[in-house]
Amino acid sequence: MLEKCISLMSLIRKVHLTNKVSRCDYGRMQSPQTSSKILFVDDEKSILSGLKLTMGRKFNVSLASSGAEALEVFKKEGPFAVIVADFLMPRMNGAEFLKEIRKLDQEVVAMILTGAANFEVAADAVRTGGIFRLLSKPCSGTQMKENLEEALRHYQTLRAEKDMLALTMNGAMRAMTSILAAAKPLFFGRSQRVKRMAFELAKELKLMDQWRLELASTFSFLGYLTLPDEIQEKIYRNEDLPEEIDRIVQNFPDFSEGILCGIPRLEEVIKIIRKIDLDYEEPKVLDNDLTKSASVIRLAKHYDQLASEGLARPMIFERLLKNRGMYLPGGMEALSKIRNYADGGPQVQSIDLTNLKQGMRIQEDLRLHNGTLVAPKGSIVNNHFISILQNYRTSYPSDPLPPKIDVIMGSSLAAD
Repeated sequence: MLEKCISLMSLIRKVHLTNKVSRCDYGRMQSPQTSSKILFVDDEKSILSGLKLTMGRKFNVSLASSGAEALEVFKKEGPFAVIVADFLMPRMNGAEFLKEIRKLDQEVVAMILTGAANFEVAADAVRTGGIFRLLSKPCSGTQMKENLEEALRHYQTLRAEKDMLALTMNGAMRAMTSILAAAKPLFFGRSQRVKRMAFELAKELKLMDQWRLELASTFSFLGYLTLPDEIQEKIYRNEDLPEEIDRIVQNFPDFSEGILCGIPRLEEVIKIIRKIDLDYEEPKVLDNDLTKSASVIRLAKHYDQLASEGLARPMIFERLLKNRGMYLPGGMEALSKIRNYADGGPQVQSIDLTNLKQGMRIQEDLRLHNGTLVAPKGSIVNNHFISILQNYRTSYPSDPLPPKIDVIMGSSLAAD
């Protein structure tokens, strides 16, 4: 059995090395809100007034008279689709301003206005600064209108491509999760419970980057794919394991990275996964969102482990409180406020398996008569879950499933 685990891990490492990318360069998975707003930046207020008068009739226009003011407007009123900036401005010229804008927004379409005397210098900025178009002063109303329309079309094309990529990525991630849940239901059941708890904790703690936290919660369990079911059951029950298996489990973040590194935009998800189990001390950098997310997942995992061992809620809280230094400050207080995890949770009911409805959460492992695990405790009933049960009934001459199961009706925690 041990040789089987080591052999599988070796094979995975070979595949990872074969497909290894030199650098993971990911952005945000969630695409910003689409905009049609235009920001004009010029230190000559008469020019701004003229642009407002002529372009404001057709476009949604904002104005700023310096690079510093424009940065503030951009942060408060954005997102913007197009920025038109004068090149020659005091303290911060147009190219320098747009370089700062690129740190805030990679999609906004930028254009520079310049006089003939500065045309060559401005042209160099266009070639090196990702600027869509260079407009020469004076620019007629007709020319400005045509260039703005073209810039807006370019922006909409970029946004459509970005949105399509986001939809494709989200669909691929959901498909991967469903496949993994079907292949290894025990730990992927745990991963979904941990994800739901981590999400609720993040809301209580007002952590903003919840989509990365949710993905890290799920994919931190990828390594369990490499273990035979009997070893998984021992880990799940927190039984003692051979030293060799412990070393394999400690390398699971490497396995997760080997799979996720080839998927765009997941660099920080990988960083969170690496932080979950490597450091069981209070996070040193409390303003680090990745450290906070890892600590929230750590608390959720520890809670689920103790609950799986059959401990009652008061005993779970007592155990966790003894080690509260492992978790983000305020984590235990947040946990005590979450419905379904605080004392006196929702009522458990026993129902016929044929009466399962979407949104119910099962409160015991669902197994076939021969002991094969179909779905672990904590699984949320959805269309995929119901289809699996129908497939089992169709595949066996007699119903292999138990007649009843304990559930929580209409779980308040989000289902996938």
